[in-house]
Amino acid sequence: MILITGAGGKTGRSLIKTLSNAESVCALVRHDEQVSTVKSLGAEKTVIGDMRDASVIRSAMTGTRAVYHICPNMHPEEILIGRLLIDEARKAGVEHLVYHSVYHPQTEKMGHHWAKLRVEELIFESGLPFTILQPAPYMQNLLAEWKNINETGVLRIPYSAEAELSFVHLEDLAEAAKIVLTEGGHTYSIYEIAGTPPLSHNAVAEIFTEKLNRDVRAEKEDVKTWRVRNQGLGEYAMETLIKMFAYYDQWGLPGNPRILSWLLDREPVSLDRFIENLIT
Repeated sequence: MILITGAGGKTGRSLIKTLSNAESVCALVRHDEQVSTVKSLGAEKTVIGDMRDASVIRSAMTGTRAVYHICPNMHPEEILIGRLLIDEARKAGVEHLVYHSVYHPQTEKMGHHWAKLRVEELIFESGLPFTILQPAPYMQNLLAEWKNINETGVLRIPYSAEAELSFVHLEDLAEAAKIVLTEGGHTYSIYEIAGTPPLSHNAVAEIFTEKLNRDVRAEKEDVKTWRVRNQGLGEYAMETLIKMFAYYDQWGLPGNPRILSWLLDREPVSLDRFIENLIT
């Protein structure tokens, strides 16, 4: 059995759907209402609880040979959670720990990236066989603007439309996770998971224009306006994201899809194909 922590989010759900076709999956979720969803996707076992509770982690790890660890997004206690999970994995004799990190965790200016690098360091020192996946931003993140794109023809981003980022399709990430968890030869490896070459949001808007057959433009949104639109976020997440936008504005987050192509033994899903699938 493979344990997926943080299984109720979009990453966890995609992994359950893919991994449950190859091996039994235990899903660790935070809320009762997430259980029916993860079971419908193929989770054989579910555990409900807070990852900061050692007894919850211990219960979830019972009978598992491998763990795919996803910390809740933008969590202020990522390092604490990572340390606890590593300690419990070591006690449980877990054979393989796969950590869901982030593209370029070395960037100290983005606090959530830097926290993941610290967890990577703990993993190196744990003695556990590990693999670390460092995914680029998801193509699916663009769906937050899907309604606005269709209604106004504007793709809003709170940083420069010229900043270049690489993207990855969530299903390609899930397939890569399945490969490293179920095939040999991937322990003690760190893989950058990008599915596209660097693209500006102006270039992304051009693809939307072509595929939707209507004018779409990328437009930088003032951070103050973005903050008002996203008042539901916690303060830590809000400030962390604003620092990320400032980083993107200056340096972007460029990547290279060759590692993912090698893992999948095929070309990753392109942004063109992703958008085509949205409209068909």
